[in-house]
Amino acid sequence: MSDVVLEARGVTKRYGANVALKNVTFQVRRGAVNVLIGENGAGKSTLMRLLAGVETADAGEIWMEGRQLAMRSPRDAEAAGIAIVHQELAVLENLDLSENIFAGRELVRSAVLIDCDGQDVRSEAALKELHKPLKLRSLAGTLSLGNRQLVEVARSLAHGAKVLILDEPTSALSVAESTSLFSVIGELKRRGVAIVYISHRLHELLELGDHFTVMRDGRIVGQGERAEVDRQWIVERMSGRDLEREPERPAKQTTCEPRFEVQGIATNGADRTAVRDVAFTVGAGEIVGVYGLLGSGRTELLEALAGLDAMTAGEVRISGDAVCVDSVADAISAGIALVPEDRQRDGLVPELSIRENISLASLPDFARRGWLRRRAEAARVREIAAQMHIAARDLEAKVTTLSGGNQQKVVLARCLMRRPRVLLLDEPTRGVDVGAKAEIYRLLRELSAKGLSVLFATSEIEEARTLADRVLVMVQGALVAEFDAATMTDEALFAAASPAVEGPR
Repeated sequence: MSDVVLEARGVTKRYGANVALKNVTFQVRRGAVNVLIGENGAGKSTLMRLLAGVETADAGEIWMEGRQLAMRSPRDAEAAGIAIVHQELAVLENLDLSENIFAGRELVRSAVLIDCDGQDVRSEAALKELHKPLKLRSLAGTLSLGNRQLVEVARSLAHGAKVLILDEPTSALSVAESTSLFSVIGELKRRGVAIVYISHRLHELLELGDHFTVMRDGRIVGQGERAEVDRQWIVERMSGRDLEREPERPAKQTTCEPRFEVQGIATNGADRTAVRDVAFTVGAGEIVGVYGLLGSGRTELLEALAGLDAMTAGEVRISGDAVCVDSVADAISAGIALVPEDRQRDGLVPELSIRENISLASLPDFARRGWLRRRAEAARVREIAAQMHIAARDLEAKVTTLSGGNQQKVVLARCLMRRPRVLLLDEPTRGVDVGAKAEIYRLLRELSAKGLSVLFATSEIEEARTLADRVLVMVQGALVAEFDAATMTDEALFAAASPAVEGPR
């Protein structure tokens, strides 16, 4: 049997005047990790949507195991054995895990009754493969972002996929969960499952990949086997330059007086990690990172500071003055803005245009006697979109037409429209390519140079070390360590973030 299990032959896809794919031929090999690489907007997601039946090609053919497929819907792809785990999660929050895994593909008895027991058995087996002892009766809405990602993977495994497409599968996972997923991928390869792996984390691609395909501007611009591929090979074909190599930054002298002071704050946790007696400062013009593994409390800390979660103790000060953050409105009034971890769920309104998403939190600034000054609003949006280098031909287009990196810039632009004094970012570059990541880093450094206080949470050691002037490490809701530019190393950060570590350093 040929090792090519799935093939797109000469596919082209247009959206109006925009040609997203131009005569692309892409082969997926059996029992291997087929890496697909490209910057946001290169055409990767469009190609994957065609293979998964979400979109139909304007020209070209799709072949599976020697026969041409008529791909009119996702069900056609599923019937052929093609499954996709999208970067933006599609779990149904009000259903339990077993119901999520079989949503729309329920097992039935007597052609009428849902076979709940059979679904539970297969769901349990799929989760066991992921080494994740989640309770089947748990509602998906109560899970962390990382565990929701694992439920998506389990859904594909439970239905015996021959081709499994993973789009940024580790973007919300801890180091331990990523390692577990890599182990599962290895087992699937041994069974003959073909994996299509999309990620912006180059070290993952080089660790896992067997066959590499690079896309740019809707075309395939490079293909290679593992033995001939390295980091430079990938980046040169993606962009023609090394976007991850940042110039060395001079040591920053922060202001003597702290701009943002957090004194002994705590939250009750409920179904989440409780924040416990956290205290730190951020100077004017300083970038401080909060590093921690999944469940460390880094997200809960930022959400408490942004008024999304109630504090049970502690105080927040800005420029020496105590501020109230009992609600999101309080935080915004105090000059605190948050870029959330999950931009699709918490950061964007998909039904609105790019312009409307950017100006949404600033509409009172453009109101006069109950009327919205649309020209002033549009002019300000154009100005900040240009500053953010948002790649959009028309700001009136829906925000969902943008790539992931540009969507993240839209959320950041909305925060900056409020001219905050403190900017909070949770996983600021989650799911964006190396080009957009470099742009966001440069923007944040420019903002800090103008005096903005920046606090960001991240699960990526490299991001913490590259971007932050200081790094705070969280474990189980508490701050356990602090590093400056002279002391932060990958080894030190990871050791401090280990759940086995207790107490301050």
